[in-house]
Amino acid sequence: MLMIALTGGIGSGKSTAAAFFRQCGAEVIEADELSREVLAVGTPGLVAVEARFGHQIIHADGSLDREALARIIFADPDQRAALEQIVHPLVQRSFAEKVNQLPIDSVVVYEIPLLAEVGRADEFQLVITIETPLSMRIERMAKRGLTQDQAMARISEQASNAQRRAIADIVLTNSENETSFMNALMATWNLRLKPFAENLAAGKIAEPEWMESDLLPNLLALEDQIVRIANRVAEAINGKVSVCSMTELSFSSSDGDLATKLRHLGFLQTEPGLRFTSADPGRPLRLVVLRQ
Repeated sequence: MLMIALTGGIGSGKSTAAAFFRQCGAEVIEADELSREVLAVGTPGLVAVEARFGHQIIHADGSLDREALARIIFADPDQRAALEQIVHPLVQRSFAEKVNQLPIDSVVVYEIPLLAEVGRADEFQLVITIETPLSMRIERMAKRGLTQDQAMARISEQASNAQRRAIADIVLTNSENETSFMNALMATWNLRLKPFAENLAAGKIAEPEWMESDLLPNLLALEDQIVRIANRVAEAINGKVSVCSMTELSFSSSDGDLATKLRHLGFLQTEPGLRFTSADPGRPLRLVVLRQ
């Protein structure tokens, strides 16, 4: 199973990207939809939210008044944090339940606006973030009924582009040229996501020549990619980086479940000993693990 996180600020175009990947065959799960489900009428989540914020955020029919709740949480960071403490664990549990019901060879795209804020990037083999000019985001939010001040307040409450880029493997730009955005989505699916998933299913490593292709879109600086991969691997296997180059990373670790944990990160054990190679065509990298 290939697990992909799709993130970006409010009004950036995540839903457009998610719809495209769904048409390509991905299993798309939306964090916003999960949050609606866990706060539906009669759920423990809604009971907890009402207990915390009062009956003023409940409609006459017993459903959540999202606009009333939004006015409270976007005016007070402490109130927003209180809501997140209730909702995020419920959403995370619901996500895990849905993933467990999917076929093992699925490509899962999780549309999650607050990925950087909740610190869950390491749970996914790839993170895609979408960046859109501020003026376009405000214009889109105006169509949803928000004033410019309200739009800016919500944008300021979210992570910045720089913070999302810091956890991303792929950055897509959604500007006024819709054709370019759709072409980038298509190239990302055909040249990165689809072959990555196929490689994982077949137990096949990525072909090194892919890294030299001009067709692979939106590759971040190789040095930045290597640093992020090193950090993810070190945390997953509780190891330390001993050697770092553009083609091979060496770690020392005493973890007894290396193959499973590294496969989750997209690395397959393909050579004798503790040697692993990436199945991701966007970063064909070798890992060598030394026992502590």
